[in-house]
Amino acid sequence: MKEEKQVLEFNYSQARSITRKFNYYDPEGKEVIKTHFLFILLKNLPDNIPTTPNPRQPDITAKPCKQMFETLETEPEYFTDCNRGLFLMAEKVYFPNADENDKRVILDFGEDEDGNPRGGLVDGGHTYAVLKKVKKDESLSELPIFITIIEGAESFASKLARARNTSVQVDEKSMANLDKQFQPIKDVLGAYSNKIIYFANEGKEQDSAIFPIEELIALLTSLNRGMYDSTNQPTVAYSGTSTCLNKWLNLKNRKTYEMLYPVLPSIVETYEYLYSKFEDYAKEYDGVGSKRFAGVNGIERYRGKGKNRKAVKILLPFTGKQVDYQLSKAFILPVFASLRFLLENKNGSWSWKIQPKDFLDKYGPKLVGQILDAHTKEYSGNPNKTGKSKMLWQNMALLTIAYSGDN
Repeated sequence: MKEEKQVLEFNYSQARSITRKFNYYDPEGKEVIKTHFLFILLKNLPDNIPTTPNPRQPDITAKPCKQMFETLETEPEYFTDCNRGLFLMAEKVYFPNADENDKRVILDFGEDEDGNPRGGLVDGGHTYAVLKKVKKDESLSELPIFITIIEGAESFASKLARARNTSVQVDEKSMANLDKQFQPIKDVLGAYSNKIIYFANEGKEQDSAIFPIEELIALLTSLNRGMYDSTNQPTVAYSGTSTCLNKWLNLKNRKTYEMLYPVLPSIVETYEYLYSKFEDYAKEYDGVGSKRFAGVNGIERYRGKGKNRKAVKILLPFTGKQVDYQLSKAFILPVFASLRFLLENKNGSWSWKIQPKDFLDKYGPKLVGQILDAHTKEYSGNPNKTGKSKMLWQNMALLTIAYSGDN
């Protein structure tokens, strides 16, 4: 794949440009916005237009792409008028010569503080992905592609991207990522940050980013003592990860989350530690063997039947530990959420007053045992009922408060 370029030059077939004042209500204002409308032939479409301003990655398997492929294959003559084309943003647009025979355009996308192109493709990512796929088809080489380029809009780039992407819904995490709201989380997580999916369709073509940002925010929500005390339980971490994200997106709540950022690496490590030790804690509680543990509804040891039956192997994304079972979050989250009472407020940030792994090694069997007992005896082995039980979450919280005082 060719690298995205800060400056691109290509040929067009037709072009028109219009100029307007940016601040229409300021008669003396000199700042202008230029909009350029171009038709270019598919054969001249660059393969390396920057996609920096686009809030999501294209999914070539999505229904809109399939429809575009079908049109291009069966009725290509309708494509130009039925497709909205590409919408780009550039810092500067140059037409080198007025000569009608020299139809070149140069786009300077600028450069941000990280050395990436500041402008580029704002809308039309799926169209662009499809066109690059069919570009090698010589029968389509003369196909006109409509391109709109706005020049001078750097100051409201994210607003522009948000507005231009509302016809096909863009999820809020993609817009938050575009606005760099996740940057403090990325900075704190360090290498762990590479495992997080921050925007829609990220990770479709590679498997390094495998933990959705909503799930990470749900973990933060479960430990958010600024929002949940011993009488108010964060069961939403189990029942609604999207709701957790919305709570984080609400700036009124953001500070309560930011207080947890200093311990964020240890939060994901603790979660995976609890996950990997869950079977050991269960066995230590009542001395049961692996067969009984695997027989609990919500714990999966094998998948498939007959010849297709395979042992479960789960690779925990952050620590890289492998476990041979998959747990329902209904079992692990009530215990994990109770660990928020091991935190103490120091100068406006949360830190561990008791190391959570040490606490779990001592009291994890009792907490896990209580979860599995309640799951079997009180909630009829139904993981959903277990995960949504505020009473169970509160019992876990009160036990942790009591145990931590005795540690």
